[in-house]
Amino acid sequence: MPLYVFMRHGKAVRLSEAGSDEERWLTKEGKNDVKLVSALIPFRPKMIYTSPLRRARETAEIVSESIGGKVKVLDELRPGVATCESIKGLIEEGESVIIGHAPSIELIVSCIIGGGSIKIQAGGFALVETEEIERGIGTLLELVSPRVTKILKR
Repeated sequence: MPLYVFMRHGKAVRLSEAGSDEERWLTKEGKNDVKLVSALIPFRPKMIYTSPLRRARETAEIVSESIGGKVKVLDELRPGVATCESIKGLIEEGESVIIGHAPSIELIVSCIIGGGSIKIQAGGFALVETEEIERGIGTLLELVSPRVTKILKR
């Protein structure tokens, strides 16, 4: 059964520092977290789908550099826009990484697994097994946070 990683972008600078939400970039810690967490993705993705916001695009580039995969920007992954329905048919079947924002990316995972309150930390991901992006047919296999990588490094 196909695996998908639903990832929240890494930690980003505050809105006051960036000037606009669209232009918030990753902090040094955010970049490091994404690089470390990428190593825990259990496959080499064919595709990495990302929101067009800067912090998500930067996260996608780090994942691509770390483990491979072609990056594709989807406007449908913008915060407040992304839903199961908005991305259905846009994500190719198979091992892909989908990068977005809280709470939208968490709500997509909850939709696919049929409910529950999923929380994905900045720079973390949910590993989901599902035939397709469809309501209630998937299984949550793992929730991975940057904290795990820090514990493993000890």
